[in-house]
Amino acid sequence: MAIDNVDVAAPPSGRIDAESDIECSEQALNGGDEEVVFTSAYAVEDGELGGLCFGDDGPPADDTLAFVTTLDSDGSGFQMSINTIDAEADPDELLLTIAHEFSHVFAATADQLDRSDEAIDACASYFNGEGCYLDDSLLNVWIDEFWDPGVLAGVDPTEESVDDAEARCADDDGFFGPNGATNPEEDFAEAFSAFVFAAEPATVGQAERLRWIETQPGLVEFRDRAEAAGMSPLSNAFDVCGV
Repeated sequence: MAIDNVDVAAPPSGRIDAESDIECSEQALNGGDEEVVFTSAYAVEDGELGGLCFGDDGPPADDTLAFVTTLDSDGSGFQMSINTIDAEADPDELLLTIAHEFSHVFAATADQLDRSDEAIDACASYFNGEGCYLDDSLLNVWIDEFWDPGVLAGVDPTEESVDDAEARCADDDGFFGPNGATNPEEDFAEAFSAFVFAAEPATVGQAERLRWIETQPGLVEFRDRAEAAGMSPLSNAFDVCGV
């Protein structure tokens, strides 16, 4: 997977040089995942897109809009990478994607996901390929609410299957498209993005997921801020499941 034109947060001075604590090497950007190839990266300086700090300008090599990388073994640092060329082409999709990716951050911090070898070996909740969700974590409660144990047993956290996701989508109208049916994290992330930008549910199952999110402490604030900023509502462009 190749990613073009990602944003890298710069230090307060906005400088990207040998003295900066921002590393723009490909290894630093992809977190050691050799399947992810960056062709360029830009610094974010005082909230604005700054100068090129890695690679060269050029057309996108991949249509991935954004993704999140865990930067350390305990989940205390994350990097969100954004394809700025594709982002400019569809601002509404960018908003939904950023909310989606941000949920992968706050739902996988150290107080949500235990990445220790001991926890993984003794995991009695859900192992997502990186760690074991704590019993009272947001994702573990989400799984208890919306994922049948038999369906969950068919999820391989280390390998995504398009066919399996489409089959789960066909069987459950609560998913916001086949991508949401990939695994519980993608399910929550798609529903959360729809919630933040007040997309009208297309099915009874989607409405149930949105109502559940509204009951969780701290999550309504994201929707309120989007509304106050004039960013919502957005149309529900997710594929409909359960049909």
